[in-house]
Amino acid sequence: MVPTFRMKSVSVLAMLWSSPLLAAQCYAPSDPVRLTPDEQRAVVLTIRDNPDVFQSDFSLKRTLKNILTTAPGVDPASIQDAQIRDLLKSLLTGFGATTLTNEDGSISFAVTPRDGEKALTPADLLDDASPSRMVPVALFNRLDLAPADHSHCGEYRIVYAKSGPKDANGRMLFDQRMLLIFEAVLPNPDPSGDRKQCEAVWRLWSGFAQQEQNQAQIGQTLAQFYYEGSALNTQAKFSPVVSFNHYGISGGQVRANAFVHASVADKKLNWHLRQWHVAFDEKYPAKLPAFQAEPVNETPFRGYFSGDAASAPGTDPDRFRSLAGLFQSTFAQVNVSQLVAVDGLAAIPVGPQATVADLIDNVGVDIDDKFYAVESDSGPFGTPAGDDPAVAIGSNQDFGNAIDSRLAALKVDAACGLKREHVLNRAAAMTCGGCHQFANAKEIAPGVRWPTSLNFVQIDESGAMSNLLLDRFLPFRFKLMKDLPPPPPVAPVQTVARAQTAPVQAAALHQQLRSQLTALSKGRTEEGLRAVNGLSDQIRKADKSQPGAFVTFRKPD
Repeated sequence: MVPTFRMKSVSVLAMLWSSPLLAAQCYAPSDPVRLTPDEQRAVVLTIRDNPDVFQSDFSLKRTLKNILTTAPGVDPASIQDAQIRDLLKSLLTGFGATTLTNEDGSISFAVTPRDGEKALTPADLLDDASPSRMVPVALFNRLDLAPADHSHCGEYRIVYAKSGPKDANGRMLFDQRMLLIFEAVLPNPDPSGDRKQCEAVWRLWSGFAQQEQNQAQIGQTLAQFYYEGSALNTQAKFSPVVSFNHYGISGGQVRANAFVHASVADKKLNWHLRQWHVAFDEKYPAKLPAFQAEPVNETPFRGYFSGDAASAPGTDPDRFRSLAGLFQSTFAQVNVSQLVAVDGLAAIPVGPQATVADLIDNVGVDIDDKFYAVESDSGPFGTPAGDDPAVAIGSNQDFGNAIDSRLAALKVDAACGLKREHVLNRAAAMTCGGCHQFANAKEIAPGVRWPTSLNFVQIDESGAMSNLLLDRFLPFRFKLMKDLPPPPPVAPVQTVARAQTAPVQAAALHQQLRSQLTALSKGRTEEGLRAVNGLSDQIRKADKSQPGAFVTFRKPD
């Protein structure tokens, strides 16, 4: 039986949605209010705004070495420059791949080799004397990615940028740019997911916002936090942020945003985003870990929007058609509801009116992993991008009509003036390529446009940041820090139902993973690695099946 208050809410909504006076009036304007330099330190530190922080060593070489020395069964003394370079080489070599696979979808895609990125050498990117070395430009606190069960405390990221070559005026050559983002998940050391452990991490960062902070000391504290795990006074000891387990096994990933051209033929290639985990090869357990390509988070393959098998050369056409049909059905029935969930709440005239900031902060989607693309293309500057859902849908009128029907059934078309293009533009903004470029200034509701990136990047080689970060994302994350502890998010019923068993399930999985990793530290076997990888997959799915600690849908970018 539906509770009385629920019945009244539905009756009120039905009456309100039938009124044309309320259409397209769901969001009040909200002018961006950027953080002060002090406030900003609680959520990000950049080489531009906080240069003294980077007097401490956050080098790519140190990060790669920490990943290797914390891998189970690896003797730290055995990790020298040669092993560090081999690890980086496994990432660079992957740019030459001609085929990449989405294991969850049991489908492979032909990809164009990226000769410019592949031609880079570890020496180019690691050596202090190299004009193209990778330098750390930012440290990000992504507490907003913590799950409701607090099995981890969010992601803590290091952004590296290729520092050259440069033109005669000292500006980075546009077609020689590359950024690497090491996005480490930080597991809660308490197996039960005690939130207080995570709050200790968040309050560490919150303290950086105090006035007259010694920024060199902040750098030393964060170097301990990232590489030693010793910066926190907590009952349970946190492992270092930069650890093998945090870039794939327990969650987390490494991503590249690259535009390196090696020849005239490369000019046809666009800005390119790709994702990796760091893992052992089950078939060769004695080998050190390497980068392994993974599908790109929340980025559905463009061809699934049109359903045209010609958009996916090199794939099994029958498998493609099966997945495309399933994707379109799932998107229309499930993902559209997720993308407009915040509008359904905004349409209810109870309490303060929802604002544009509320929409941008809370809009999100949960694309099933089986539909992920194996790469993301930001598209050419100033012209339509093939990965843009509004472009990719092409002439697929049946799919477009299904989206329209779902909007009508949810009544947000009348309540908030939402149309098909708004939904597709929101979906674009959640993808890697869209967030970085092709969703720029796209209308996501009547009169509301998605904030802009910094032309293909959110942060550049100098540490300058985009309007999207400065105007919206950073103030929202700081508010979470300021308001600890936050109220629980309002989640769709089906999400809450899934999450009820998530804490118990996740705790058990994490305990099993700890046991398996302990066993691997005594000796790696094919069977042991297979067990770890299986648990890792289950942990990722358990994490994704629940809402976030702060918002229902967590944005990966």
